[in-house]
Amino acid sequence: MLSYTPSNMEELQQSLSCLTKDSKLIGGGTDLIIRLNMGICKPDALCYLGYIKELKEIKWEGDRLSIGAYATMTQMQNHPDIQKYFPALVDAASDVGSLQIRNNGTIGGNIGNASPAGDLIPVMYLYDAMIEITGPEGVREAAIDQVIERPGRTTLACNEAITRILLPRPSFISSFVKLGFRKKVTIARIGVALGIEMDGDYVKEMRFVAGAISLKPVRLTKAEEFIKGKALNEQIVMDVAQMLSDLIMEITPKEFDRDYKVFASRGVVMDAFKRLGQNR
Repeated sequence: MLSYTPSNMEELQQSLSCLTKDSKLIGGGTDLIIRLNMGICKPDALCYLGYIKELKEIKWEGDRLSIGAYATMTQMQNHPDIQKYFPALVDAASDVGSLQIRNNGTIGGNIGNASPAGDLIPVMYLYDAMIEITGPEGVREAAIDQVIERPGRTTLACNEAITRILLPRPSFISSFVKLGFRKKVTIARIGVALGIEMDGDYVKEMRFVAGAISLKPVRLTKAEEFIKGKALNEQIVMDVAQMLSDLIMEITPKEFDRDYKVFASRGVVMDAFKRLGQNR
């Protein structure tokens, strides 16, 4: 098996030009190494991204926060600008796996895996993330919903890599809550990313994204329109939670724990609203 270890962006483009459909990119390796050890994945080449300094940087570029694709969950969880402006990302990153996984798992890998249960993906939808993609011919940007194609599959070519995530500065407070089989080290069965902008005591705008209920994250536009102009109270939150339950009953296959998710989603939504207050 061939290996490539580029140390800068120019070398990365050269390495990418050598990759085939059977090649793999590796960052933190928290998922890929397991598949390699089990013999599930047998690539002809590995391209390691961990030596490229730029892919670990988190910095502002105008009104967008640039997060290198090799930034770890722990790095994002502890970054002051992410804590201040993107608390839903902190919520998601801090709840990924164990401490060891968070110290190695990267945002680029989480997106690149394209798992319906990926913690960070609904949050990327919430923040209208733009994904910087590098290939042999240069660099391009694509919206997150144009990158995630289906479970385990992105729209990237075999010789392209996610190199940065660009998040516009939000005008809303946000939160993320997931429900899994266990309290920690768990895969999401439901993930709710919530953003609300208030106008005094009334909701000016809400953004509501649910993960792990369909092949890709889903915007609950019906709930977003319903809550506009209303004051937040327990009944309103329960009404929004019921809308998620109804949507799960409508679109989630029964064999994907649909009946459980219909019931449990109400508590997840209420927890997401409660965490909004904590993230102010």
